[in-house]
Amino acid sequence: MKSGHRGVFYEFILFGFYLASKLMRHKAHLLGRENLARIPTPIMFAVTHDSYFEVPSLSRVYYALKPRPDFMVMAKNDFLSGRYLSTNYGKRSPLLRSILLMIDKSGLPMAVFRKLKLAAIDRPFVEVLSKKKEELRQEISDQLSRFREGSAQGVSTLIFPEGTTWGFGGLKKIRSSVYQVLENTFQETGRKVYILPINVKVDRLVRGAKDVFIRVGPPIFFRKPKDEFNRTLYEILQGLHTITFSQVAAYYLKRLAEMKRETARTVLFRKELFLQNLEGILMEMNRLAQDRALPDFDPALRDRRYLSDKAERFLKYCLKKRYLHKKRLSDRKEALLLDIERILSSPPVKEFRKANPLAFCANELNSLGEQTIRPVFDARLRCR
Repeated sequence: MKSGHRGVFYEFILFGFYLASKLMRHKAHLLGRENLARIPTPIMFAVTHDSYFEVPSLSRVYYALKPRPDFMVMAKNDFLSGRYLSTNYGKRSPLLRSILLMIDKSGLPMAVFRKLKLAAIDRPFVEVLSKKKEELRQEISDQLSRFREGSAQGVSTLIFPEGTTWGFGGLKKIRSSVYQVLENTFQETGRKVYILPINVKVDRLVRGAKDVFIRVGPPIFFRKPKDEFNRTLYEILQGLHTITFSQVAAYYLKRLAEMKRETARTVLFRKELFLQNLEGILMEMNRLAQDRALPDFDPALRDRRYLSDKAERFLKYCLKKRYLHKKRLSDRKEALLLDIERILSSPPVKEFRKANPLAFCANELNSLGEQTIRPVFDARLRCR
């Protein structure tokens, strides 16, 4: 889409997302920017989706696109329910819910969603639906046909192929919507629909501004049987993972808690040793990344001052979330104690990321291969 193709209101909406990312103190890092120049169309923007927190930062992708294609957005059903804001963001406060309900009833959210060409699709793997299996299958096919028809006319699609934000950390199962749109468009029209893979990772567990890493891969077109197609797309997105400080620090605490759970009631946490061990761990992970045994990590972590600042903000976060506790020792020195049960708690999948964000981030790192990750940390932790 050329700039201004959908008018001033559309550009205003996209600028609103950009402004929201600034107000939410996102520090967006767009990696693979060269893959956004001269993209083929139609294209599917296949984006990982851990939460709605990082969505405003995706406006950086839009502003870097050349050309900017006309596109639709595949979304869950409640976006078009007329009560999206009040249902999803008004749960904690009756007052906030009332305000958001008034905004919903004004019709403004629906106007925004329509301008973004948002189209809803059923998600039987998440939602409880009363429809019969065959009826549901036909309805989903009809919903997907809108995207197939759009692709046949050269319209691109923004899609979150995992289909949900619920998860324990790490890339979730790839659903078949990308496959169906690509394959059916090609079979019916012979037109190639390219995929632009994008992996988004947030450095979550630090007080203050959050780094958002948006790693873009090159456009790709391929055809395979459905299960093999989904596995290939999973591997492509996994290869675009960015290892963040929060993932490394969270795995350190989680692994320490696992090792001490059976042998100690209280565990003293030493800040100086923590930073020293992290430096050694990151050196080894850097070697593994160079050997392509791991994906890339935040390049600034090679800077000791940056690493030290992240560690301080991480520890403040852990104290606030009660993963660590302060305790005055007999010599009047202040110590940090590890809350083993809090760190190793395992809430249901629907609540996991919000209820135990530290375990979520640790699992993000572990999803890259426990057989590779664990020995790097254990070698340091056993020397405590």
